[in-house]
Amino acid sequence: MYLRLKRYHFHNYANSWQINNNIDIIYGQKINNIEKICIYVPGGNTIYPSSIYMNSIPSLIYKPNFIYMVSPIKNGIISNTILSISYINKINKIIFSGGVHTLSCVVFGTKNIMKVDKLTGPGNYYITKAKKFFFGSVGIDMLAGPSELIIICDGFIHPNVISFDFFSQLEHDINASCYFFTNNKKYLNLLYTKIYKLLLFQKNKKIIFKSLKNSILLFNKINNLLEIINFLAPEHLMICIKDSNKIIKKIKNCGAIFISYKTSETYGDYVIGPSHVIPTNSTSKYFSSLNTYDFCKKIGFIKIYNNKYCKILSSFFSKMEKFFSHSFSSIIRK
Repeated sequence: MYLRLKRYHFHNYANSWQINNNIDIIYGQKINNIEKICIYVPGGNTIYPSSIYMNSIPSLIYKPNFIYMVSPIKNGIISNTILSISYINKINKIIFSGGVHTLSCVVFGTKNIMKVDKLTGPGNYYITKAKKFFFGSVGIDMLAGPSELIIICDGFIHPNVISFDFFSQLEHDINASCYFFTNNKKYLNLLYTKIYKLLLFQKNKKIIFKSLKNSILLFNKINNLLEIINFLAPEHLMICIKDSNKIIKKIKNCGAIFISYKTSETYGDYVIGPSHVIPTNSTSKYFSSLNTYDFCKKIGFIKIYNNKYCKILSSFFSKMEKFFSHSFSSIIRK
């Protein structure tokens, strides 16, 4: 798992670059790591070792100087699994405490806790709101949580499969949501019945039952659904129709796409490659899932040999914008 995920994220690795124009200019871009990061790993109700992999491995490509991990624990019991996986993923220090109060410690620093440069990771409603509030004092990856899934199905898949896709999404927590869209009204009614029959046998049925209030089952034409999907910009999109390629080409806003009934959203949570830290609440319109670029900075640089061309243009635009000192700063150089 570690090697598969690292191989996936290494494809996003970008080198510093430089272009030499021997007559006029040297310019380029220097890429540096973000030195101190903190990953948030949920853990109030159970342990989430997968979130350690999904948060830390993209960061390891650019080798940060220090990695904190913040994770709450239940009943004061520290998991050996969490400790061993943290070691594998080169976590430098673990704070076994969760919540907004702990995040504030790593954001602003304390006597014993170093201030970090960037905060990443999924969380519940309160953690997501806290990350939004802290942004500016610290960098954040995105707003990730609570989890959400949209399923498009044309009715050619056994309803038991789709029912368990529902359950796997909704058992995250009571604020998780799942939307199901189909153009087959008979199948829609069958799925509705199956969900409530199978729900009785689920171990996390109390959580699932509460989160079902956030779910929608909708009958509509497939083509009409594309506008809805691009508007909602879901965290996860599962496409279970025969001609999925036409649909995929028209999807503009989405965190991750799972194609065909054989591709469970659960695979993306654990083993495939892309991080399961994905933007929610329509923020995939401007955020991407957690990736290597979240852990580096790009710094542009220039060196001028012959500044005649730059003088003329810089002075012209400076005067147009009424920044006259800019203009003098440009033309005074020989």
